[in-house]
This record gives sequence, C-alpha cells and structure tokens, in this order.
Amino acid sequence: MRVLSLALTAALCLPAAAQAQSTAQQMLDMAARIRASAQATPGLGPDDRAQMIRQAEEVEKAVREGAYGPVDAAPPKKEPTLEEALMARHGRLDWLTPLAACAGYTQENYLTFRYSAAINDRDSHCRNAYGHWATYLRVTRAGDAEAAGQALFYYNAAAERAAGLSGGK
Repeated sequence: MRVLSLALTAALCLPAAAQAQSTAQQMLDMAARIRASAQATPGLGPDDRAQMIRQAEEVEKAVREGAYGPVDAAPPKKEPTLEEALMARHGRLDWLTPLAACAGYTQENYLTFRYSAAINDRDSHCRNAYGHWATYLRVTRAGDAEAAGQALFYYNAAAERAAGLSGGK
C-alpha cells in the first residue's frame, strides 16, 4: 500500500520531462531520491532513516517484479500530424487533384470554373477545397504554421466531402 501511495505522489510531483520516461524508470529514480534524501538529511533519526531506505527497497523490488512495466519501455508514440496522416493515406497533401471528383478544377481556375451549369454540392465542395488549398500554400509560404494546419484541415474536410459525393472516384 505504501508503494502505491509513493507511486501516486511521485507521478504528481515529477516534472513533464520526466514523464516521458517509462513508469518503471520513474519509480527507480524516485527510489534513488529517497535513498539520497535518507543519507543527506541531517538530524534524521536512525529509525526514520531505516524506514526511508526500506521504502526505497520496496519500490526497487516492485520494479524488478514488473509492477510498473518494463524499465526500458519507450515513451508513448505521438499522434501523427495531419500532414503525416495525409501523406501516409494518399501519398500527397493535395490528394483531391488526381481524382475525378473535381475533374476540370485547377489551382488557376477554381474561382471561375463550374462543374455544371447549376451549382451543385460537389461543385461547392470542390471550390472550397481548392480555396483552402490556395490558403494553405499562401500561409505556408508566409511561415504561419498554425494557419497552415487549419487550412489543411479545412482542405481535407472539403475534399473528403467532394470525393464522397462522387463515390470516391
């Protein structure tokens, strides 16, 4: 029970950089700090010092028994960015361009081109997608990463709607 309370205390007190380590490594580091504190604290009675060393030994024993997972566990994998996800899924960021969903649309004519005489849903989604792509290119050149990420998100959403209306073709 004491080990559990120590683990919770350590998890709350550790800085963010230490939280990238595995839980087992964090617990070993905490046990080392307990030992160092037991040795370095002046005026600590022998019973208190022995109790702190026993706590450190209990934590180390729990780590050896695998209570906190493997010591060398890699930190959790970060989620891919939208750019990485689009590249993995489609092989390019402007993935709508080669699809037939918005046939005839280009970066140069998306403002004036009409897919059909009557503006339909697909036409408006194609125009929106190309407009967001143009924004993505512009803000990327300007160096605004946050605006670029937002423009790419909106491009992808409009492109998926346009591709969905055409059956993905």
